[in-house]
Amino acid sequence: MAQHKNSRRTILLGVDASEHSERALNWYIKNLCNKERDDVILVHSQEEPTIPASAGPYDDGSTFYDVYLKEVGKKDRQTKKLLDGFGTKCELHGVKFETYSQENTKPGEVICKLAKDVNANLIVMGSRGMGTLRRTLLGSVSDYCVHHAHIPVAIVPPPNRHGDHARSS
Repeated sequence: MAQHKNSRRTILLGVDASEHSERALNWYIKNLCNKERDDVILVHSQEEPTIPASAGPYDDGSTFYDVYLKEVGKKDRQTKKLLDGFGTKCELHGVKFETYSQENTKPGEVICKLAKDVNANLIVMGSRGMGTLRRTLLGSVSDYCVHHAHIPVAIVPPPNRHGDHARSS
């Protein structure tokens, strides 16, 4: 069944504090954006804060729990600032958006689950351009999404670092 020409599209845009996410948003705005049809969800998966484990009070008298709460607050402020920055850019281009963040060490899982939950039409994300070995050892959010999402995934590659010029057709 074909989608009606004026039906809404839900686009998930995976974001983090890297230039790769910024490049992905710019690419989406330049190449795919349809302000009348698109609902963009800016998705960020933040890692749980890591702090030194200790049962007793720290030198300043704070407890493990106090330090943990302080770190959680810091991460939350960083996430809000990040999403606000991407939101501002969407607003400047007239893109309808909302934000979504979840604490998880596996952002690919967060993105794929949200895509399924909201019945998204497309996932857009930037790529760091890691080589095969590095991607295998470290994992890749974009690689995970390509293999686990059941919708199209647009991966925006980094600029060509080797000085080769892209061929124009």
